[in-house]
Amino acid sequence: MHIVFNLFITFIVNSMVLSSHLGPVASETGQLKNVKTLTIDRMVHLAAPGPNDSRYAYVPFEVPSGATRMKVSYQYERAGGANTIDIGIFDARLTNSVSHPKGFRGWSGGRRSEFFISRDEATPGYLPGEIHAGTWQIILGLYSVAPAGVDVSLKVELETGKGVPSTAERTITKSEGASSEPQRAKLNQGGRVGKSIRWWRGDLHMHTIHSDGDWTVAELINSARERGLDFICITEHNTSSHHAEIAGAGSTLRPLVLRGEEITTYGGHANAFGLPAGTWIDFRVTPKDVARISSVAAEVHKVGALISINHPFGHCGGCSWGYDSAIQNFDAIEIWNGPWDLSDELAVKMWDKLLQSGQRITAIASSDSHRSNSPLGQPTTSVGASNLSQSSVLEAIRRGHVYLTSEIERPQVRFEAQPESKPRLRRTIGDEVYAVAGETVLLLIVVNGTPPDATTSLISNGEVIRNFAGQPTSPIRIKVEKDTYFRMEVRDKNKTMLALTNPIFVKVKRTLRRFLARVPEASSF
Repeated sequence: MHIVFNLFITFIVNSMVLSSHLGPVASETGQLKNVKTLTIDRMVHLAAPGPNDSRYAYVPFEVPSGATRMKVSYQYERAGGANTIDIGIFDARLTNSVSHPKGFRGWSGGRRSEFFISRDEATPGYLPGEIHAGTWQIILGLYSVAPAGVDVSLKVELETGKGVPSTAERTITKSEGASSEPQRAKLNQGGRVGKSIRWWRGDLHMHTIHSDGDWTVAELINSARERGLDFICITEHNTSSHHAEIAGAGSTLRPLVLRGEEITTYGGHANAFGLPAGTWIDFRVTPKDVARISSVAAEVHKVGALISINHPFGHCGGCSWGYDSAIQNFDAIEIWNGPWDLSDELAVKMWDKLLQSGQRITAIASSDSHRSNSPLGQPTTSVGASNLSQSSVLEAIRRGHVYLTSEIERPQVRFEAQPESKPRLRRTIGDEVYAVAGETVLLLIVVNGTPPDATTSLISNGEVIRNFAGQPTSPIRIKVEKDTYFRMEVRDKNKTMLALTNPIFVKVKRTLRRFLARVPEASSF
């Protein structure tokens, strides 16, 4: 696939003005340096895209040798919300390859009307570094465009010489990215499940000033630590600029901090978890382009990370999932985003239908916090792993060793299964139980920290098969005749979700003799 430049653009004005030499300017070292400023003005007209058209347009401009800083600003008529235009930029290294993109220097969506990039600093969302000479491309994202189209005016100011970076806004510096190793955590013991598996509590979806949040990276980490989270993943919209700050935080205390990206297309959102430092995943996907979103998932897997579908019935424009036939390429689905509402109810139904069809995809929950009035860990994703490390957290999600709760501390959940005749083959959430047709499977359900009027439900193949007020006092016995799965939900009297587990899967054969040797090692208890 190739990028089509300047799609839907008509250039109205193309002017370039080289300013005269400015007066002496104090440099960062206190020395006086002259700065030349080159100003480039553009006015472009964007037509409303059709349903199968690209949603990105490109505005090229030339950067001369010796540039040390650039500032880009843009304006357009909002038309009462009918027009929303996002912005980002690529440098002169950009190629036509979508599978191997180069030259990405940042994205701020619709959050900012201006940004700057210099060798050592940049606006949050953008990457500091060399200002390469050649053709740069401003990328405009067509989130929404009125039927008549919209005129967008852009201004680029290029500085040559040793200038003084702006102090009017928070910047990201190259020195903040000194370490590229995943952050490790000094451990206290987490919630114990068995001899080798513990439950670690985390939040997998949140934003800072690097995209559309108000948190700083440091504030997020401190809040997570204060609230008792074991791990978090910071997932900025379409940028990797926060990765350097995560490395720069340098803490060896909990929480473990994973690098992520919310791959924000105009046909649905997806989160990449556990990206290597500095890795950027290309978000430029046309709505309903299943092949392209599948290739995005493949790129995430190639670097050892996981990818989830986010809020598949989200309320905002472009937030709901529009790539249904690509779901088999995803590791997880965010069925619970922030406070429980109808969109989460629909997501659970969607996920259960996938389970009924035989597809295994892990359910996760996230706060999607953007600021302090949306607390981290509401809801919480708890993962069953032997230790707290990035690889262990990702493997637990991949295997479905995950349950979800409305709060960090509660409810406390335990869900296990075993064939009645083989008590040593006890399995936990996400595992498989092997049984012979007609055999009884024992299900152990323990729920604590719920209101007295809460209801616990046992669900199999889309049907509630048992309801319990409070919690069962003894194991539940169920005779199995065919392959199935069991999962658990806990709801309050208003049917609001309090806790939900991923399934335990039951594999049924006419005889165990032929496949007992293939039974995989399960969690130790």
